Parts: sequence; structure tokens; C-alpha cells
Amino acid sequence: MMPPYFKKVVPIILCCFSFLSFNAFGAVTNCQALNGEEFLQENITFDIKSSSTTISPGTTLATASSSFMSFTCNFTGSVAAPNHVYFKNVLSAQTKTLLINSGVTVTQRSAIGGGITATLTDSNVPSIDLGHWSQPAVGTTVNIGIMYNFVVIKGSNALKPFDTGNVLLGYHEDYQGKYLGAPVYIRIVGNLTLLCPTPAVSVTASNGGSVNFGTISPKQMNAGEAVSRTFNVGMAVSQDCETGLNVSVRFEPNNNTVLGNKYLDMGNGLQTVIKSNATELDFNQNYAIGEIKPQSPVNVPYTATLSQISGRSITSGPFSKTIRVVVSY
Repeated sequence: MMPPYFKKVVPIILCCFSFLSFNAFGAVTNCQALNGEEFLQENITFDIKSSSTTISPGTTLATASSSFMSFTCNFTGSVAAPNHVYFKNVLSAQTKTLLINSGVTVTQRSAIGGGITATLTDSNVPSIDLGHWSQPAVGTTVNIGIMYNFVVIKGSNALKPFDTGNVLLGYHEDYQGKYLGAPVYIRIVGNLTLLCPTPAVSVTASNGGSVNFGTISPKQMNAGEAVSRTFNVGMAVSQDCETGLNVSVRFEPNNNTVLGNKYLDMGNGLQTVIKSNATELDFNQNYAIGEIKPQSPVNVPYTATLSQISGRSITSGPFSKTIRVVVSY
């Protein structure tokens, strides 16, 4: 009774072994680039100039398309499944963390086959299915095209300048995960220049922001004497800025009478002129200070000179006028 039982078992074992052997061989083989490099290189650089890092999440910061690669493979699968080609993402966790902490996410999509849009900064990135190709009527070689679209998107974190360096993004494989070649390298550079907000401006002078001429003798002024006092306009750029500001200053008379564009009528027979390095300044005229950088505040000295208005008599008593200092950039 034993021999018949043995004969029934042997065909089953051989059949199962034959089935496993069929699936152990890949249906996509001998892949190579037809011309040019054996890899794809993608470089994405974007520049942002802003007065704030507050850009809405989801905002597109940059788009790019890779070069086109003509790729040839032998397709021998009799059904669709083993004839698929996939892109396998292997971007390092370190690079993903850099991108996320710099306030960006990045997506990748096949520019030819469509399919899914993969977010490269996700912890688990699905493979991109480029499609499947049937074995041709003659031979087994088929030429396929490889090209990708990339989008850099504002993430949830604040934007920071960054450079990933040139890193391996991934490569192509078959349905069993076998390496087919055509690796893709990528470098993403984000240049963020924060333009400074309105600079902090302080005006420092004797008597808490006033130019105090003190007690003036009418006799001396009638004799042609002039009295001068110095004051400073201090300016500083926000420490959050990464660049300087080109600043200018102008003095506005604030509805007071100005004679000859330069001389502020004090209302008592006297006039005041403001000077910078001995040069008399016009009211309502912008004068360039230059670039002010973070960590380098400036104090610009000025001189206010009081003198008699020609042909006017001087009236005794206290006097004052208020003008405005306007800083522009």
C-alpha cells in the first residue's frame, strides 16, 4: 500500500517547486541608460526676500522638472504585475529633518506616467509606480522615459536658509524590489533674506531730546554772534534682520515757517539752521546716511545754529519750536 501513496505526493511537491521557481526570476532585466549619464541629477534653488518668515503653510516656494532619461530594459513577464518599474525613495532621515526644520516639504511626481504624488519629507514614502510595459512582439527590449516634477512647499515651521548638499534621493526597482539602476540625486538650496522691518530710531540730545540753547543775550545776537548746539540721531536695525538697510534722514518743519528752505523762524527775530559736517541742510530734503547693519547702530551728529534774522529785531522771552525727524529706508 505504500508505493501508491508515494506516487501521489511526488507530483504535488514538484508542481509547487516549479511555481516558486517561476516567481523567483525577475521580469525586468538588463536596464541601462541609452545615452548620457547613468543617473539623474536635480538641483533646486529658490530665493525669498521678505520682511517676515511668516509665509502661509502650503505656499509653493519653487517648482522644478528633472532632465529626461531614456532607459532601456528587457521585459519578459507574461502578465502586467512583474513588468512594473518603480522609483524607490531612500532619502535619509537627516535630510528630511533638515528640510522640515527649515520650514519646507518637497513632493515628487512622475512627469510622464502620472500616478501618485509622493511627499519626500514623510517618514514613510511610497514607491512611485512608473507603469508597466508588455514584452514586445519581437525580442524583449523596450525603451521607457524617466522624468520627474518636484515642488517645494512651505511647511509648518518658520522658514530658514538651508542647503541639503547633493544627496541620493532614490533609484528604480522592479516589483520584487530588485535594483534596476537610474539613481536620482538631488540638491535643494533655500536662500532666505529677511529684509529689515522699520528700524528702531532714537533721537538723543541734551534735555531729553531737545536742543537747549540756554540763556541767550539779545545784545550778543544783535552783534552778529551765533550760538550752536550739537545733537545726535541714533538709528539701529532690528537684530532679527540678516541684511542692512539703506537709510536716509530728513527734517520737517512741522507747520513752522522756514526761510530760504534752510532757516527755521523762531518767531522772535532769531532763526535756526541744522548742519551736518558744516553743510547747511534743507528742510523736507532726504539726506542719505548709508547702510545700517545689525549689530552696528549709528549715531549721526548734527549741529543746530541759532542766529539773528537779517533786518529783524529780537524779542526777549522764552522761545521754542518743534520739528520732526523722519527716517526713511
